Amino acid sequence: MERYPLADGGAVYHFDTGPFNWYVIEQAGRLTLVDAGFPGHFGTFKRGIASLGRTVKDVVAILLTHAHADHMGFADRLRRECGAPVFVHRDDKAASQRSRVLPWYGLLSNAWRPYMRSMLIHATVNGVFWQPAIGKVETFGDGKRLDVPGRPLALHVPGHTPGETAFFLQESRILLSGDALITRHLLNGRHGPPQVAPPILTNDTTLAHRSLDRLRELGEATLLPGHGKSWAGSLPAAIERARATRAR
Repeated sequence: MERYPLADGGAVYHFDTGPFNWYVIEQAGRLTLVDAGFPGHFGTFKRGIASLGRTVKDVVAILLTHAHADHMGFADRLRRECGAPVFVHRDDKAASQRSRVLPWYGLLSNAWRPYMRSMLIHATVNGVFWQPAIGKVETFGDGKRLDVPGRPLALHVPGHTPGETAFFLQESRILLSGDALITRHLLNGRHGPPQVAPPILTNDTTLAHRSLDRLRELGEATLLPGHGKSWAGSLPAAIERARATRAR
């Protein structure tokens, strides 16, 4: 378990589920879940919060960075068990209410790659094909500060999906970036600096790069991505490097 302390008390936690990241924000005994992996990760989630002395009844909000199956997995099960609302950007609402939403062509056409094959096996074993749609969601728009533990600021960064959103914990300089910026290449599995997901796995790569300007103003931050290891440093510099890498 990785712990990232918050400036005003509490912490953000990451529990290990391989190449698929999701996070728990704890503040004053209340929990916000950011993304929800696959259905099979629910056990890891319950054991993880139990180690913090919490139960599903302490969850008051479920936030989705975007509506892909590897981020929505156990969200509806948790919603039904604890009654917490599920929040998603309004441009991903329709996708969140369908099941098994993923860039399947890009995934399956690269299944010959060892890392991609391992991700597809992990997804299958952990229930991607029996993942339910989310029965009910609440929506938000860009610039909304959500009144949930952590009080994250929602920053709309479309491209990977139309509703892709990063959540910024302003006082603590922590950015939960979803798949807007990741630190592990999704085709070969290599860890590296912040980068945009490969074009074949992204809805609109040009828009994904342009949307990074929404994050430039944040300056120094700790990045907690949807895939890969955490990273800390200058977001403007990281954005420039991500764009230069694309240009090559």
